[in-house]
Amino acid sequence: MRTIIITFTHDGMKVAKKAAQSMKDDINNDINDDMNVDIYCHSRCSDNYDNVISFDSVGRVIREQFMNCDRILFICAAAIAVRTLAPYIKSKVTDPAVLVADEQGRFLISLLSGHLGGANEWCSQLSCKIGAVPVITTATDARGVFAVDMFAKENNMRILNPVMIQDISGRVLNGEPVGIAGDKAYKKLLEKTVKKWNGQLTMFGEEAYGTGYETDYQTDYEAAYETAGQSSIDKYESGIQIITSPSAHMIFRRTLKLVPMDLFVGIGCKRGKTSGQIRKAVSSTCDKNDLLMGRIAAVVSVDRKADEQGIIDFARELKVPYKTYSAQYLNTIRGEFTASGFVKDKVGVDNVCERSACAVSKDKRCIVKKTVCDGVTVAIYA
Repeated sequence: MRTIIITFTHDGMKVAKKAAQSMKDDINNDINDDMNVDIYCHSRCSDNYDNVISFDSVGRVIREQFMNCDRILFICAAAIAVRTLAPYIKSKVTDPAVLVADEQGRFLISLLSGHLGGANEWCSQLSCKIGAVPVITTATDARGVFAVDMFAKENNMRILNPVMIQDISGRVLNGEPVGIAGDKAYKKLLEKTVKKWNGQLTMFGEEAYGTGYETDYQTDYEAAYETAGQSSIDKYESGIQIITSPSAHMIFRRTLKLVPMDLFVGIGCKRGKTSGQIRKAVSSTCDKNDLLMGRIAAVVSVDRKADEQGIIDFARELKVPYKTYSAQYLNTIRGEFTASGFVKDKVGVDNVCERSACAVSKDKRCIVKKTVCDGVTVAIYA
């Protein structure tokens, strides 16, 4: 995780150093062992400090770093941050978390990507460490109601159509009915969620199925849609649905689609393949196997591909980690793999994509074996 801190004055530097030290303490305490923190200080006062990056134009800093970092802390007037960020803001799904602190460190504002980007949580934690008052204005947080983007983050899910977040949150805030559904694997999670947010969500089909619903969970969404009847369909016009394949049937007229990030993609490729070529190979493999690319939790390969820019960029586009393992370690992974003597001679391991995906997967369950597409090999494990 990469964090940048931007400040313009000596007073701002005091707050920046305090914030940076708190993050380094997290690293030392193994809270965030992958944390990387850089302080950007304006050239008018940067000469007075060591280990800072000097800048003349904050606009240039944001232009270069906005999509290359996970979190940004501005120490300045909020208006400066807003005007600087405005040209680069795209989506709450991809934008980094942004906080703004005043130069005395009295207030800390969660400005951007409060839920999915983690700005609200970061704001709460950092404010305690630097002695600031946290300012969080997200309506669902202020009212203490269900927030679908937080639900997605807490359960390691991706929102496929984030434009629906506003619709769902608005209905919850207004006390309007919102349904929630998923297949049998998510029954307990949904029941727990509905119970936690009593009265704010309804598990779809509960009224229609009655007691039978508990013992014979409905996985055929189309049948559920017909069974529930027109009145139930009208009542739950908007809803949340956990899906795992592109062919899943939507049961609500307006559906926020959630997908579990539970797939691990192993990739091998010829040197110099572009991110577009990598994406095409992975997309084609997913399409042929009725899988959603949104389910990808990590991209993996052998350490000789650690600097393969096409794979790095592809993982960055998906906003997922890119992990690599040594050939020596991959050779220790047990399982049935598609061996290649040629690959063994070149890389030191008989299969890159399957072994690397298996190495990082939780269940060691092969979903798609080695698939070749224009010089790119892809394997998918869960």
